[in-house]
Amino acid sequence: MNYFDKNKPMQSLIPALKDIFSAPAAFFAELPSAAFYSNPFFFASIVIFFATFIGVPFYSLALLFMIPVIWSLSLISLWLWATYMGWAVRVFAKGKLTTTNAFQISAYAAAPLALSTIPYVGAIAGLWNLYLLWVALVNRCRVSSATAIMIIAIPTLLTAGSVVLLTTTLMKMAHIS
Repeated sequence: MNYFDKNKPMQSLIPALKDIFSAPAAFFAELPSAAFYSNPFFFASIVIFFATFIGVPFYSLALLFMIPVIWSLSLISLWLWATYMGWAVRVFAKGKLTTTNAFQISAYAAAPLALSTIPYVGAIAGLWNLYLLWVALVNRCRVSSATAIMIIAIPTLLTAGSVVLLTTTLMKMAHIS
């Protein structure tokens, strides 16, 4: 398997993406432990920048001026997800997953999100991301399928429910005024 190396980004990016998409189970099963955040940080940054540039024709050129905000909020969200995932594996599955390794898994699983800014494709990319997280939890962390689904579904459903509740509330407020 090929993994991203920040010291050889042009030589390692495409082979790593090829392996993520063609053989995700083997990719995550053989994923070496991460001692530092640097390689997954750079990999996730490439995904975020690519998604931003891809989104410009669909939204506006102003999206380019938002790159620092999009980049920082995306990496913070990825780190928060990794922190949760590491905690959930330790608590629900009695496994071992450090935040650094969870961040590495989350960064690689975020690869489909490079296409998330394309209308209609974004939803598929989001579901693919969740699938890759499931594959990683089952194959890398040796978590049962049901536990992996629970670990992923709880925050996903809470977030989706919060978005629906917020949207409904804002729409009702718009009708009142």
